[in-house]
Amino acid sequence: MAAKAIWNDAETDALVTYLHSQRSKIGDGGNFRPQVYTDAATAIAMHWTLGPTKVASHCKNKWQSLKSLYHVIENYCLKTSGTHWDNQIGAGIEGITASNVWDAYMEKKANHVMHPYQNAGWHNYVQMQDILPSGSGA
Repeated sequence: MAAKAIWNDAETDALVTYLHSQRSKIGDGGNFRPQVYTDAATAIAMHWTLGPTKVASHCKNKWQSLKSLYHVIENYCLKTSGTHWDNQIGAGIEGITASNVWDAYMEKKANHVMHPYQNAGWHNYVQMQDILPSGSGA
């Protein structure tokens, strides 16, 4: 088993950009073929700063995390009444009503990954949306 990866923003951005370029190779469940993860590790290598050099399994695990975050945001936007998403201000929580909706959504532990985006956007969202369109189930 590979050592635990420590990802910097440049590596994450490079991974999303690479996978976006390979989105035609995505399979059922929103996963890529093993070779795509191997090639992704090579593509992001120049951005490494800390921890072990990323290998295919690191890229696949990071993809799973990014995909989970994307789906939490999508569920918040599409299945939670009275919500908002903006790539600049995230959920844009202002006022008591929005705070109450946000707090209720954050009660579920799986939704905690969205917490940093309460009032800040996620710049990878647009590329993720291209890879995993709304309603794709991937």
